[in-house]
Amino acid sequence: MQPVQIVNRNDFSPNKNYFQKHSDGTQFETPVLVENVLSQQECQSLLGQIVNEVGDHYVTIQRKMKAIDDNGSLYTETDIAEDTLINAFDYMMESHHEDAFFCFCEGLLDENESLDEVKRILRSAKEKLFGVNGSKMNDEYNRDMFEFFPTETKPSDCVVIAGEGATSTLHRDPFTWTGTSLCLEGTKLWRFIAPPGALIAKKSRDASGVTFIDNAVKSYRLPSVAWDENSYLSSGWQSDMSLFSIRHDDIPSAEAFARLEEENPKQTMALKHIIAMSTEKLMPSPQFCSNLATNDEPTIFAVVQKPGDLLIIPAYWWHQTYALEPSVAIASQRGGTQRDAKRVITHIFETLGLDINADDLPLVLKEVLDESYKGSAREITKALFKVLSSI
Repeated sequence: MQPVQIVNRNDFSPNKNYFQKHSDGTQFETPVLVENVLSQQECQSLLGQIVNEVGDHYVTIQRKMKAIDDNGSLYTETDIAEDTLINAFDYMMESHHEDAFFCFCEGLLDENESLDEVKRILRSAKEKLFGVNGSKMNDEYNRDMFEFFPTETKPSDCVVIAGEGATSTLHRDPFTWTGTSLCLEGTKLWRFIAPPGALIAKKSRDASGVTFIDNAVKSYRLPSVAWDENSYLSSGWQSDMSLFSIRHDDIPSAEAFARLEEENPKQTMALKHIIAMSTEKLMPSPQFCSNLATNDEPTIFAVVQKPGDLLIIPAYWWHQTYALEPSVAIASQRGGTQRDAKRVITHIFETLGLDINADDLPLVLKEVLDESYKGSAREITKALFKVLSSI
């Protein structure tokens, strides 16, 4: 288990802290937690606006309950229900380690125009880290190409609400984009599985080495929603295994953490870091451990995220969260011209069975693929969808 790099917002540089290179020139990225991207007051203000504007909108709530079967084996029952966002927050407060509630609200911020300013603030906080500040001078270089995708195919921000004991699925993102998560309330634990190619240069078609992880966790995909329903283009990879399968009894409840926080905030955060880094206190699925018990056993990275922190999630890295207390975060993604564009375009072409080496491929896309392009994200997207509209 290794700690995720933590950097203050004022010290973060993508070319120093995020974009990496092996000595042989192989490119890779590692997760980075950027602290204090937003202040506590800004987080509370944004969360308040979201609740006020879309609190009565219906969302899907997932409930996972631990139980023991007739053979004495532990298993998990899952229930799904629909309720309002405001009621979802009430459920999260009732959540506990053995009976946990989780809510993944994709597209919620797009349902009300009054939240446009909220989305602008969230996008600006993220894009400034990558050198995009909205001015004409810096407006295009490394700008997020997803901004220019057609509405029906554009990845949307997602409001993620988790009660005590709730976990996300173990997954890696579609499109091989760069993911982000900005915490607005509470704290959550993150664990990542490093693809072998991120730590050791691996010269192969699958330079990331992620196929090894995909097989070990028995990954699968579900058909896309944003694109053609028979396509897997915008579907991520997921697993039924968990990096938080078995919880040690001495992990405090959210209520106990709250009392400890009042007495000693530093000690509370230190304890959360200990839990995040300990596979004894939170043990991965036994099957996962046995599948990876080889000389190629990958490294797991871990970190604790608190309000105002933005986590940058690299392509190919499997990841999962665990809530020690109720938390709210905004999950997003970006397809910058620097590295992301090449991976996203390659993913789209390979998934749709298109020839990425075709002679009639637009020059813009050819330059993106050979990493010589220095133009705008807008032009990349325009060229990409011109090709897609012709098939």
